[in-house]
Amino acid sequence: MNLLGKASQPEFWAEVRNKPEYKKMIDAVLKDYNECCIGEIETIKFSKFRLFKDKGDRSAYQEIFFKRQHRMYTLIFMCLIYPENESYLELLQDTIWEICDLYVWALPAHIGNIEVNDNCEMDLDATTMAMALAIAKQLLADRLHPLIKSRIDYEIDRRIIKPFMEKRWHWEYRSNNWTAVCTGATGCVFMLNRPELFELVRDRLNENMADYLRSYYDDGVCVEGAGYWSYGFGYYMEYAIMQKEFTEGKYNLVDTEKVRNISTFLQKLFLDRDVIVNYGDCGSGTDVSVPAGFMYGLRKAHGDIVDIPPEERLSLQVHYFPYMLRAFTDFDASFVASQISGNATYYMGDYGWFVKRCEKYGFGARGGSNGESHNHNDVGSFILSIDNDQVIIDMGGRPYTRQYFESGRYNFLETSSRGHNLPIINGEYQKNIPNTGSTTSFENGVFSVDFGSVYGIKELHSLVRSYSFTDNSITVNDKLDIDGSFTLTERLVSFIEPVIKDNEVVIGKAHIKFNKAVFEASYGSDTHALQCDVDGNIEKGVTVYLTDLTLKAQDKDVRFTIEIE
Repeated sequence: MNLLGKASQPEFWAEVRNKPEYKKMIDAVLKDYNECCIGEIETIKFSKFRLFKDKGDRSAYQEIFFKRQHRMYTLIFMCLIYPENESYLELLQDTIWEICDLYVWALPAHIGNIEVNDNCEMDLDATTMAMALAIAKQLLADRLHPLIKSRIDYEIDRRIIKPFMEKRWHWEYRSNNWTAVCTGATGCVFMLNRPELFELVRDRLNENMADYLRSYYDDGVCVEGAGYWSYGFGYYMEYAIMQKEFTEGKYNLVDTEKVRNISTFLQKLFLDRDVIVNYGDCGSGTDVSVPAGFMYGLRKAHGDIVDIPPEERLSLQVHYFPYMLRAFTDFDASFVASQISGNATYYMGDYGWFVKRCEKYGFGARGGSNGESHNHNDVGSFILSIDNDQVIIDMGGRPYTRQYFESGRYNFLETSSRGHNLPIINGEYQKNIPNTGSTTSFENGVFSVDFGSVYGIKELHSLVRSYSFTDNSITVNDKLDIDGSFTLTERLVSFIEPVIKDNEVVIGKAHIKFNKAVFEASYGSDTHALQCDVDGNIEKGVTVYLTDLTLKAQDKDVRFTIEIE
């Protein structure tokens, strides 16, 4: 059974090589070849393997690990596109040999106890690398040396098939991107490399995927954000599409209403052509992109309900191997980028996300809870985009270190509500409190969030924030039900330095108007981390401005208006 479609056909790759519409994909592969396939790669040393546990540094080991992994993925494409060049095949086989020699395919950050000699840990990278090896073995078939194919089989059996069949893994209970990626890649490995065993694990794999889908409501929102949506849901779709083919349609996890709703998630997040909602551990709102092949696959599976994003938001990254394969196989010249509508409103009420686009601005706000995967304490926060750039911002995440995921996570500016566009009450920021969240509504053009419980202040019975809109303004109204005297500061975050005038704060083209009898304006600065050292301290950063409107009187119903030039 051919589970890889036209990717298995040499004539398809000859067509790829000769047709101009594939040039951008080939150029991406050639760029990666020049960057990671020339010269030797440093040997992975134990001293770097243990750095994460000793210091918290992920990058020293992962840089070498990913370069070797990336080299293998790139060379698979080079062998498919240029089959006559034996040097590519030779280097690919050398790389596969090295990968088969690695102590473990999982990352040190994902291994619980490195003092125990257990080199069959199944994590995101172990499972996806096994999937890529199984695909390479099928696509390159007899071109690979028999010993290379035998080693692929042996290592996949030892590191994936046997461990999965022998025990349950932590990611089978997580209901986030880990569940989908590890389950999807593992399921594809079974179908590709051990098809005779797939029926023994099929129900378990499918239940894992059902758990993953339960992390979504019917509105299709991925609380982990756009980047983790494409990663997790992408491997869900890889598995679902392959299983549908493998079972000749008997098991179809592709064509359901909920899956279709999830497939349209990204197109609801655009605030402007190049600006996207970036809650949680995403990059900045102008850096978020998704794999082109993933979007082509969704469009092929679900038709024109799926919008193709602007080309600048589509990436051709060989590192996401199955998606890059689909960039070739699922590409269709009719898949032109959809126009981002200048006027659109989306209320995703199950998770309480809201997006509004109009001619002068784009706006996003959220409800939800502070107990989500890749959580930031940001319930009730908002983002404002003007002229294709975030003006009142969400910084997105921080570079991943061990410290970022430990108990002090919410001391960081990026994760704390002090780094979001939110009230500060009695000097308190929001807290990461289990089983607390918000309720939202969208009625008569007003989006409201009731989120007092996430502050953990016993005197605060409720805090309702309402956003109302005109064509060139947004009014933010906070109503408190609180006992006794209190303090309140409205915080706004920007990369643009604010200018304080008489009764307004100017941030770019946003004019924040307030009542001088109610508020006093001031601002300070902090640093958003772009690069961290081994101890998690900022090594490279960018200045962030924190504008505060501090309440001067005991007013429980306060507002300010943002007018756009």
